Amino acid sequence: MRNSSFFILLYALTALLLSACMFPVLIPETEAGMGAAAGGQVESDAEFERLLACVEDSFPAENYITNELLPDLDGAWESMDCESMDLVKIGMSWILNGGGAPWYNAVELGFFNDVCLEAELVRGGSGIGHVQTLIDGGVDFAVSAGGSLIPGLLTGHDGADIVAVGAIIKHSPYIWLGLDHDTPQDQRSGKRLTPEDFIGKTIGLHEGDGHFFELISARHGISPDQVELVVTGYSPEPVIEGEMDYTAAWLINEPQLLEAQGYMNWVAFRFSEWGWDDYSEVLVVRRSTLEENPDLVRRYLAAVLRGLRHVIESPEDSAEIAVRYAVDVELTKEKALRRYELQEALVVGADELPLGHMSAERWNRQVASLIQYDQMELPMCE
Repeated sequence: MRNSSFFILLYALTALLLSACMFPVLIPETEAGMGAAAGGQVESDAEFERLLACVEDSFPAENYITNELLPDLDGAWESMDCESMDLVKIGMSWILNGGGAPWYNAVELGFFNDVCLEAELVRGGSGIGHVQTLIDGGVDFAVSAGGSLIPGLLTGHDGADIVAVGAIIKHSPYIWLGLDHDTPQDQRSGKRLTPEDFIGKTIGLHEGDGHFFELISARHGISPDQVELVVTGYSPEPVIEGEMDYTAAWLINEPQLLEAQGYMNWVAFRFSEWGWDDYSEVLVVRRSTLEENPDLVRRYLAAVLRGLRHVIESPEDSAEIAVRYAVDVELTKEKALRRYELQEALVVGADELPLGHMSAERWNRQVASLIQYDQMELPMCE
């Protein structure tokens, strides 16, 4: 089994806007998922359904997620009468960049203070995953860049008793990013990629990303010998240089790097539409806190979700606030606004659930995929 901390590294590194690229090298067969055969979709689907049934029976999402304390954002916002303030430490998923806008708004606009909270934002970074800090008692709340980390920790880490109480991003931002050469460089592409578009192409994957190709290969009948897989870094530069046709990326970040160089004709294969739909920026708390002080959790969620709604309803104001708070990057108002534009559909979601709410069915399906592609172990489902 790959280590669960892989998910922190994957999402955290892709969240950083890097400008340097690495020379590609061939991915070994075991890493690229070379055991998957073309035409294996029926067998793969049958195995997935078996695993899903086992997950629903043995490890249902209702045991580790809840929407019950999320606020009703349609109601009027009212300040509390505070006899004292509760200090809460919030372990952020990454450095203080444009992604922290809901929390920045909650601090700047007084949403935390309105519910008698004083918030300290504890920055994350490469190798700093604050879900682990949460487990160890170092913070009161954590933000997990990848939701899949949570069930992996619950099943593979002694003492990990945590609960997901909301999700800022409802659909996985993980994509394969390329250029649409049939569209002029200065125009946006309307092309929707399918798995068949990768036949005969070169795809750059991050180290440890082989399971993403394995999913495409097994479920959509793309043989490994029809695609060249190479390891790449966290920049779309190799796509511009023609070294590869597509590269692994995060929808919220790398497309902006292409746009900054004048490539408006980028196109993305969104894994959330093809069987890998992880939650991101997941709000996590210790179960003991949830049980002993649910009011604290409720107030925290109310402030953060109010901050999130302000991003959607007042992006200009939110961008100006983010520029002041995102002290770890050179963020401009224009970059912040473009981020909000790229992420809005991911935040609002296509599930017709209110902001921040999660689907237990979605979590169960993701866990089944994690088991199927060797990213998580659940012995009773082997």
